[in-house]
Amino acid sequence: MLIDELLQAESWGIVQEKWIPAIKQAIALGEVEKLIELRGKFPYSFENSLKQLKKAEREFIRNSLK
Repeated sequence: MLIDELLQAESWGIVQEKWIPAIKQAIALGEVEKLIELRGKFPYSFENSLKQLKKAEREFIRNSLK
């Protein structure tokens, strides 16, 4: 899974182009725990990535990651 690759990265810049696809994939699979972990590891990048998601995807994240 792409989100696993992001979680193992030492720096967000190494995997920058994979952020949106990884978040979308995790949403589709319902991987809430991994999204929480990703937000904890790279909070700024995670929040900035939300701007590029569809409204329904942003709502899923807001509702699931409270």
